Amino acid sequence: MNDPEIWLMLRFQELFAHIQSAPGADLLVNVDLPIGADALAREVLRHAPPRPLEIERAIERVEEAVMPARARLPATFQLQTDDARLRAMAADAADAAAADAPVWLDTDAVERLFNRLVARAEGRPASQDALPVDGPSAARLVIVRELLHHWRLDGLRLMG
Repeated sequence: MNDPEIWLMLRFQELFAHIQSAPGADLLVNVDLPIGADALAREVLRHAPPRPLEIERAIERVEEAVMPARARLPATFQLQTDDARLRAMAADAADAAAADAPVWLDTDAVERLFNRLVARAEGRPASQDALPVDGPSAARLVIVRELLHHWRLDGLRLMG
């Protein structure tokens, strides 16, 4: 990463995913992605766990929202979020850390979480995997996975 590192904050809202400069940043970034986790859950990821076709449709919607937005962001940056649902999903994917300590989730860890979601969608019992699979949690995971992939980021920092 080039110095100084640019940190952008991802915040989930009803109808948008909001990307903005992290607190104290010198560079001003303020981008709304036209994809909200709650709306995606309500309109596409209707079951808990979501059905495989619902996941595919969610990916398509998210790709349509995130790919064009990349041009409006700095050339290099890191992404962080303080989203409690994502932190809960990542609780056992990351090394044990204090509840308020930042946790780094690299793309492989996000992909493992996504594969667990898919396994639940394909019938793995909840007794074998306690991953939250409600619509809003699944939507956040799909959005983060696609952001990391299409924006070529190496991970996401989860703030406490």
